[in-house]
Amino acid sequence: MKTKYKKIVVAIQTAFITSLVCSALPSYASDTELYKAPQTSVTTIMFMLDVSGSMNPSLNDYGENRIQSLKNGMLKLLQGDASQGIERLPDKLVVGLSEFSGTTGRIDLEARALGQETDIGTKEIYRVSTSATFNLSRDLTRVNSRERYSTQTRTRRYSWSDWGNWSGWSGWSNWTGWSSSNPSASGESVDSKVLGNTITVQECIDWNNINNSNDPSCKTWADSTKTLADLNGLNSTSQNQYANPNWSDQGGWINVGSTFQTNQENITCTDSSWGGTCYEQTNTRTNTESQNQKKSQIATIAGQVVTTYTGNAKDTHRNKMIRAVNALTAGGGTPTAFAYAEVAAYLMGQSTRNSSGSGFVSNVTNISGSTRYLNPETITSTKQCNTQGIYFLTDGVPEYGRNNSSLSIMRESLNDSGFRCTSDSLGGSTPYYNSSGNTNNWTCIGEYTKRLLKGGSNNPAGVSIKTAVVGFGSDMTGTPTSNKANDISDAKKWGILGGGGYYPGNNDADVVASVNAFLKKLQKYIPPVTTGSITIPVDNLDTQNIQPWGYFPQFDPAPDAQVTTWIGNLKKYQVVDNIIKDRDNKIVFDATKGISVDDPNDYWADTSIKKTITKIVQENNVDVEKEFEVRVGGALSQFKLGNVNNVERTIYTDRKVGNDGTASSIGNDKALLQVSSAYLKANNPTNNFSIDTKRGYLAALFGYNVTSAMASNLTTSNSDAANTSFVNFLTQSNATLRQMGAVMHSRPLLITQKGTTQFDAKTGDLSYKDRDDLIVFGTTQGLLHVIRAGDSATDSNAGKEVFTFVPNEMIEKQSKGFLNQENQGRNLEYGVDGPWTAYTEYVTKSGTNASEPVVTVSGGKQWLYGGLRMGGRSYYALDLSDVTSTSGKPKIKFRISPDDAAAYSPISYMGQSWSKPTLAWINWQGSRKLVMIVGGGYDPIYENIGTPTSSSIDKGAGVYIFDAETGSVLWWASANAAADKVTETNVSNMKRSVVSQIKAIDRNSDGLVDHLYFGDLGGQLWRVDLDSSIQAGKTANLAKRVTRILNQSNASDVPRFYSTPTFTIHNNGGSLFAVLTIGSGNLSSPMSETNKNDALYAIYDKDVTRRNLSVLKDSELNSVDINSMTTGSKQLVKNTDGNTATSFSFGGWYYPLGSKKRVLNDNIAIDSDLYVSIFNANIDIDDVDCYGGVRGESKANQFCLPYGQCTVLSGNTIVVKNRPNEISLGKGNIGISFGGKDKNRGLVLNFPTTETLTNYTSKTKFISQRWYER
Repeated sequence: MKTKYKKIVVAIQTAFITSLVCSALPSYASDTELYKAPQTSVTTIMFMLDVSGSMNPSLNDYGENRIQSLKNGMLKLLQGDASQGIERLPDKLVVGLSEFSGTTGRIDLEARALGQETDIGTKEIYRVSTSATFNLSRDLTRVNSRERYSTQTRTRRYSWSDWGNWSGWSGWSNWTGWSSSNPSASGESVDSKVLGNTITVQECIDWNNINNSNDPSCKTWADSTKTLADLNGLNSTSQNQYANPNWSDQGGWINVGSTFQTNQENITCTDSSWGGTCYEQTNTRTNTESQNQKKSQIATIAGQVVTTYTGNAKDTHRNKMIRAVNALTAGGGTPTAFAYAEVAAYLMGQSTRNSSGSGFVSNVTNISGSTRYLNPETITSTKQCNTQGIYFLTDGVPEYGRNNSSLSIMRESLNDSGFRCTSDSLGGSTPYYNSSGNTNNWTCIGEYTKRLLKGGSNNPAGVSIKTAVVGFGSDMTGTPTSNKANDISDAKKWGILGGGGYYPGNNDADVVASVNAFLKKLQKYIPPVTTGSITIPVDNLDTQNIQPWGYFPQFDPAPDAQVTTWIGNLKKYQVVDNIIKDRDNKIVFDATKGISVDDPNDYWADTSIKKTITKIVQENNVDVEKEFEVRVGGALSQFKLGNVNNVERTIYTDRKVGNDGTASSIGNDKALLQVSSAYLKANNPTNNFSIDTKRGYLAALFGYNVTSAMASNLTTSNSDAANTSFVNFLTQSNATLRQMGAVMHSRPLLITQKGTTQFDAKTGDLSYKDRDDLIVFGTTQGLLHVIRAGDSATDSNAGKEVFTFVPNEMIEKQSKGFLNQENQGRNLEYGVDGPWTAYTEYVTKSGTNASEPVVTVSGGKQWLYGGLRMGGRSYYALDLSDVTSTSGKPKIKFRISPDDAAAYSPISYMGQSWSKPTLAWINWQGSRKLVMIVGGGYDPIYENIGTPTSSSIDKGAGVYIFDAETGSVLWWASANAAADKVTETNVSNMKRSVVSQIKAIDRNSDGLVDHLYFGDLGGQLWRVDLDSSIQAGKTANLAKRVTRILNQSNASDVPRFYSTPTFTIHNNGGSLFAVLTIGSGNLSSPMSETNKNDALYAIYDKDVTRRNLSVLKDSELNSVDINSMTTGSKQLVKNTDGNTATSFSFGGWYYPLGSKKRVLNDNIAIDSDLYVSIFNANIDIDDVDCYGGVRGESKANQFCLPYGQCTVLSGNTIVVKNRPNEISLGKGNIGISFGGKDKNRGLVLNFPTTETLTNYTSKTKFISQRWYER
């Protein structure tokens, strides 16, 4: 026989008199500012580019136009290329250009910030070409005429004769050719075509006469992206441009006016025989009659409106770089070592002018003085936070025409005559191309590279200079010939030795990728951190007990890295005596630093999987970067890479691909589709993943280290060559990418699929064995992971991935985050970053032993619900009822997508999906219905520190109840809602975003929710009273009343409530009342200077416990609009020390936290004790710290409920006692975690404390209790 039961709390702990304990769930906003990048850090990169003869297609064996590929790649870096997803290098990057060929290297352009500007007067600056449709019209005219003649004559000394008769009219002459008036054009103006915040423009990068103020004309335009603000204040002229149109007549020719006549007389000599003097003259009169005609024509044609913007122009260093790159030409030899010394001499402010092979005399203004180079201002020994590097690109092995040694030029550039060349690093092989010259010079390059990298006293600049080497062209990337093999091998070692890496390349995409990869290596290192709140789950099969395991997120913050996703991990530890420990019984956190130790041995770690980390250590009082090998650990160490014996990661998606390659979501209530590497390579008509334009990015999820160029090429090209290259790349040797997104805000969720019951008759304890526990969590990479938790400390399968779900919208929006960080985009995305929850119904089945039944979701329900937080606006519901750790297939129940909603529909007003879903039962239209309750969401306007205007309504203002089976909206309340109807309630003051989980309360233990509580980002706390009658949802509104019980919206610093209120019931002289506690803090900008005065609020709700609440009038309520600005029964009284009682006659109390102290997480209430994590933003990293790290500090504080004063009974006397001392939780934003073992629980810390911790111990006991948190 099967028995179904819902996973609910079936016993109440006797220790929890005042409330049912809920584990705290920290909430986070865009709190990446808690991780500080290196301060005042500027990166300088000097390009040394090969322009030797082999860069020309006619002078290498492969016909490769390497110089053009190099220029194309450099121009894409400098200008960006939106079609390929390439963003231009940032303005703050300091860049210079040098080249080498023949026998020397030359500095072409000094290193300056790309955005540095120089005024050049009034010039053409931008040009915007906008597509438009023109309606053209014109008039055509023509003239026709005819003539007649009449003559008269006279002889000398005689008068004129009379006029003769007119001749007859001649025939009409041919029409004259028609002429056209200037056509008039009507179409869309430039301004009307410019939409959004950014526009694509052409920016002038070179002018015809840059120094001539009378000639503003632009010579060279380049594509660029600007904002509308960039065009403001500039003068503009527009010109319509279109091809020859096809005109159509508007009727035939028509006469214009009457015919008109003109006369003309012409005297000619008709007899000049008399002494050379004219004897007879003839006068001819011509009469001309004419007629004008015209007709009209129209045409419609597509064209462009070209608007040129003129103003005070500034030539930028970026433009100079573009011109310098365009001017590169190739020819000559490859003096590698000499060029290396030349560019390094420039960066160090030294000289090479006295050495053979020097290019010093080739330099121009701003590059050198008379004796030394003028090195960049960013490179001095006093600017240790800055980073600098040399990007050395060469297409061939070194060639030295005179077989010179580079020792002399390197010594001069280092200003060190004692510099020696040894074969310790390079030059130790034989033979080399160019015989002994290359041997000697490779040894010099090796030692020189180390001197640059070490910095300090090792080079005259006193700073570390990294070197990246790019082997360009088939000579360097193909199979080398015997006499060049050692040169190419040393070139590869050179880049690694220089700390910048070695990068092979053949085209412009490889240039872009290698530069971006090198720039990432030049960023200052921030140590990987584990900071935050450990998740210690309640046992799903016996909710009295808390498991002794904790799940901890780890991630590498990269606040200035300009990547799509931060990378991370999730690890499993044990809770021992309230402290987190690894399986070696070692403490996981460094108490001094407040962050994780480097090499913990967690319970999920595959100890054979290692990685190398870089750390800053002090040697002789100098910070030095050193590398250490540590365990990867956690779920990440268990990831499968590639396909071994037909086994690979199991990845599901709701994405389907049509026969034409277009992608869409599969819809609701469908089995998810499995993606495999085989499907990406070969056509499967059931899914068409082999023609998915995103298949390159998806392949990276299986561990294949696909480059951005390869993945991007598949999105824009359908060529067989691109696909063949991709398919051939998917081999096990390329499966080297082990990567997981950061687990930042998605708290790990324990779900249990089955367990076998055990009962100990002696102790009365119930336990479970053969468990199938899974951990569910999302990451910023855009994936939802399901991991085997493990049923013991020695379970070899613990930490292994069961499957991963990648939503279609994540593939569309942030698939670049699937790639290696070095190949990602520059916009940080948040992925699947919301908290998830589960609804479970178990079925009991007979086990192997009749006395040990099996509890399982097979035949029952295991439904997951969750959102994306800052990753988007959607909510998802997944069905895992048929899933086990070894089998089964998940389904999607539904997706709620505000982005796709019709305008003005209820969900169209929702914001980002921050609110953790609350699952509960309500009475809906006379039947019990499972519902999902969430806040309206987050409005990104709060990313700005200011407060919205009083008249505006935020995205996410309100609360929503959805059908948990179908995802349809049952009811909502908001200022956006219409007048009260059965399915919606208009609340005029509910204008602010609601981002927290909704607190649901069952007042009579009938299993149905009666009240909802939640705060908003406008300083308000709300209670919704639900109707449980059979008419709810039929003829009656689901909500009987919506009450604002706290109103701090008019305070000078409006508090923001991001966390869930705690709800506790208390007795005051025989009458029950509720206390709602909630803390405020600007979670969107936790380190900000604004809204400094946050508080912990405790509000007395005296109405919720009244039996006749449902029939009371609004005027009869007591707890309405309580605030700190009023007096009397609605006054919120200031509890300055946090230990002063506030009488029941008031509306409650508040404890001011102090300047820049905030409550950013949920609180925990247990046995009248309230635990609160207070974040202190005053604890910050010194601005001169080069390496950044975690900002702020969190401490656990304890308060006493309900009146805000701690007391103890001494005999028959109640005595006030001191509040316990605060306890450090660690660096950053860390919430309260409660855990323990079995039925004992208490505060769990990351590291030991000297303070006394209270443990709460209880027995299982049934208590008649009406008030019940759902």
